[in-house]
Amino acid sequence: MTKSTCALMILSVTLASGAAAADLSEVVNECEACHGPGGVSSEEDVPSLAGKSVNYLREVLDQFYYYERHCKTTTYRHGDRAKTPMTMCNVANSLSEDEKQALAEYFASQ
Repeated sequence: MTKSTCALMILSVTLASGAAAADLSEVVNECEACHGPGGVSSEEDVPSLAGKSVNYLREVLDQFYYYERHCKTTTYRHGDRAKTPMTMCNVANSLSEDEKQALAEYFASQ
């Protein structure tokens, strides 16, 4: 079992305790649609998430959630939703507290 598969399984169990928590793999796929597989971006204007600290990633998600960071409109870069317009504020506002924490932990472990 790979490190990322193990991390995904652990975080899925963590999220499963929430009443209506979305499947973590779906949420990770949403992030990877812009930030690249494993959170490693190949785009100059999209930051990599992999390996950043849990605290940093969580802080950034909260800043987008509270509109404390600029939320420019961009498009998904990978997968079947390529070119769909979105903003990080919209993404952050669609996440529960448990999902934000699980995502921060997942991408920090990559």
